[in-house]
Amino acid sequence: MKNKYQHLLFDLDRTIWDFEKNSKEAIKEIYSHFKIDKFQPDFEVFFNTYHAINEELWEKYRIGNISKKELSETRFANTFKTFGFDGTKEGKKAGEMYLELSVNKTHTFEGAHETINYLSKSYELHILTNGFKEVQERKLINCNLRDFFSTIITSEDAGYQKPDLKIFEFAFEQTGANNQNTIMIGDDESTDIAGAKNARMDSIWFNPEGKAPKETPNYQVKTLPELTTLL
Repeated sequence: MKNKYQHLLFDLDRTIWDFEKNSKEAIKEIYSHFKIDKFQPDFEVFFNTYHAINEELWEKYRIGNISKKELSETRFANTFKTFGFDGTKEGKKAGEMYLELSVNKTHTFEGAHETINYLSKSYELHILTNGFKEVQERKLINCNLRDFFSTIITSEDAGYQKPDLKIFEFAFEQTGANNQNTIMIGDDESTDIAGAKNARMDSIWFNPEGKAPKETPNYQVKTLPELTTLL
């Protein structure tokens, strides 16, 4: 495989940056700041409700039914209202707080730094993410990983989101790579793996939970250090 690929396209959230752990810490701070325990004393209930609402809104955002602004401003407001707190203004403020709080969280998956350092010696590394442009680079900087990546490509830069073929074509234009000398590494079958398939490129599914595949990645790993053996 070392002779086949020159470029590695990495997803960021849930692949390198531990989204669940970092997000939960930020949301706990928001829960405390707005004294939501008065409306819902069980943080886990609050968190799970937020998570479901956020996922639903992200799906609408991915298919273009809502804007980034609407997603950011309503996910907490809708969660607050579920518990009888009509906090529209507070929800908007919570959305702003979440971006600022979460970007400073630095939990990565085990072995992330060592693996990326190792791979950077043999490949050109890039980030390809559907996440918000203003926070993705800051996450990498705060986790001391930015210097390993030549390019950070967001869906906002491209004007399209994974799995759309056009975001991969944009990535190839930005990096000088092509679908023959590049492999996509990501956790999300519906965006990373399906997107790589749309681009007719190889993929590695990061699958720490050992879920049964729905798509057909070329390879899969449960831990990031496995990449050093595979690549």
